[in-house]
Amino acid sequence: MSTGRLRLVVGLACTAVLTSTQTLHAQEDRVVDQLLNILRQNKQISDQQYRALKQKAEDERQQDLHKAAALPPPTPSASPAVVAVAPPPPTPAPDSFRAYFKNGFVLESADGNFRFAPNVLTQVDWNVSDPSSPVKDVFHLDGTSTGVEFRRARLGFTGLVFGNIDFKFEYDFAQNSGGQPAFKDVYMGMNKIPFVQYIRVGYFKEPFSLDEQIPDTYTTFMERALPNAFAQPDRNTGFAVYQNYFDQRMLFAAGGFRLTNNFGNGFGSDSPYDVTARVTGLPMYEIGENLIHLGFSYSHKFRHYSPDSQETLAYASRPESHLFPVNLVNTGNVNTNGADLLDPEIAWVHGPFSAQGEYMWTLVDQSNLQCSGSPPKCTTVGLSNPSFGGGYIEFSYFLTGESRSSFYDVRKGAFDRVVPINSFTIDGTHWGAWQVAARYSYLNLDSAKVHGGALDDITGGVNWYLNGVTRISVNYIWAHRESVGDSNIVQGRFQLAF
Repeated sequence: MSTGRLRLVVGLACTAVLTSTQTLHAQEDRVVDQLLNILRQNKQISDQQYRALKQKAEDERQQDLHKAAALPPPTPSASPAVVAVAPPPPTPAPDSFRAYFKNGFVLESADGNFRFAPNVLTQVDWNVSDPSSPVKDVFHLDGTSTGVEFRRARLGFTGLVFGNIDFKFEYDFAQNSGGQPAFKDVYMGMNKIPFVQYIRVGYFKEPFSLDEQIPDTYTTFMERALPNAFAQPDRNTGFAVYQNYFDQRMLFAAGGFRLTNNFGNGFGSDSPYDVTARVTGLPMYEIGENLIHLGFSYSHKFRHYSPDSQETLAYASRPESHLFPVNLVNTGNVNTNGADLLDPEIAWVHGPFSAQGEYMWTLVDQSNLQCSGSPPKCTTVGLSNPSFGGGYIEFSYFLTGESRSSFYDVRKGAFDRVVPINSFTIDGTHWGAWQVAARYSYLNLDSAKVHGGALDDITGGVNWYLNGVTRISVNYIWAHRESVGDSNIVQGRFQLAF
C-alpha cells in the first residue's frame, strides 16, 4: 500500500472514531434528558433542580466533545493497550459510622439503623413597643417600652436506634422554671408498626393547628397568630399515633394527653385530660411549584369543677410580640366542666407565593358552681356557656424564587425548614433567600358573662435566610384593642437553628 493511501485510511479511521464518540455522547445526553424529564414529571425534583441538572449535563457534554476533538491520532501498535481498571471502593461495614453536615451535624451508621444529631437553637429578639395613651391608661403602662431577650435558647438531641425507635430530648434555657431548664420535646417513638404505623410517647405537642405544628424556628413571622392562644399549653405528656395514606398525601394523628407543668409532670385528684386529633390532605402537591393543604383539628378538654377539684380554663394573648409588657385580652379563670376546640385550616402555594389561614372556635361548658374558701363553700348560679373565636390569614412571597411547597413535611402535615436556592456568600455572589409577608389576625374573648376583650393585629415582616440554619427577621405590628386603643410595635430577631 502506498504512503498516500495509508494516510487516507488513517484519516478516515480517525474521523469515524470522533464521529462515533460524538454520536455516543448525544445518545447519552438524550437518555439523561429523558431521566430528568421522568423525575420532573413524577415530582421527585423541582423545576429549579431540573434546570440546574440539565445545565450541568450540557456542560459535561461540551467538555467531553472538546476533549474528544483534542485527541491526537492513534499510534499503530503491535499489541492492544492494557487499560487499568480501578477496583470498586470497599463496602463499609454495617456497624461503621459516617459524620456529615446537612443543615445540622449528623452521625449515622452505614446501614442507616442508627443516627444521632445534636440540636441547637438560639433566638435573640429586640423590641420597641409604643402603646397609645388610652392603652397606657387602661393597662397602667408607662411610656415607650424597649428591650431585648433570648426568646429561645435550646439544646437537645435527636436520633434513631435499631432502625425503628426514634427519640428527641430538648431543653430550653431561656424559659426557666424554678432555676432549671424547662422541657420542650422529650419523647420516644416507634415506627413500622403494622396498622398503627407510628406511635409516640412522652412530652410533646398535641396534634392541633397548622400554625402550631410548624416548628418555632420556621414560622413565617416571629410569633404565631392571635388564635394560637387556644392551643396553649401546646405541649403535654401523653401518647399519639400518626398514620400516612395515599402516597403520604393524607395524614391522620390522634392522641391522649394529661395536662402537665413545664417538666411534663401532672398528678392529683383532678382529671385534666385532653383528646386531640388532626387530619390533613394534599389535593395538589407539586414539589417546588404548587400545593394545596386542607386540614381540620379537634380537641376535647376533659375538666370537672367541684369542691374537691376546682378546674378552670383561661385564655389570654399579647399582640403578636412576646416582649410586649401585658396581655391585651384575657378571660381570667373560667370554672368549667370541659371544652371543645375546632379548627379548619387551609394553605395554598403557587411558586414563590403562599397563602395560609385558620379559624378556631372554643366552646366552653361553664360550670354553674362557684366555690371559695377553705374548706370550700359552694353556691349555684345560672350562667350561659361562652364560645370564643379567632382566625388569621397570611400571605408571603419569596423574592429570590424559593417555594414553600419545597419545604412541606408530609410526615407532619406542616411546613418546615426554609433552605435557600443559593446560600449567602460573603463576596456578594449570592444573597440567600428573601421573603416578605403580611398577616391579619383576630381574637374575640367576649362571650356570655365573660368579658375578655377583642384584639385585631396587622403584621408585616421581612425574612432573610442566609442559609439553611441562619435567619434574620424584622416585624412591624399594629395592634388594636377594641374599645380601648392601638399599639405600634417594631421587633427583630437573629436566629441560628440546626
